[in-house]
Amino acid sequence: MIRNIILASFLSTICMFGALGSKDSKITLICLGLALLTWTLCIWRCMILIQRINKRRERERMFDEYMRRNLNNPGRW
Repeated sequence: MIRNIILASFLSTICMFGALGSKDSKITLICLGLALLTWTLCIWRCMILIQRINKRRERERMFDEYMRRNLNNPGRW
């Protein structure tokens, strides 16, 4: 996730310098759009990664709870 944020920062910085250094308004808008798109995709990707991590944690928690419950009651086996 940190890698995604660093990459988005790097790309958006390049786009911002391109927007600031350009004298053509069309190129400025394209650079600003690319910077916005970069951050949008970064946020979207981080949300997907966080959802996957949360699902895995939930599965592990349910498994641990199941094992703890069954180990405490050996008569069920």
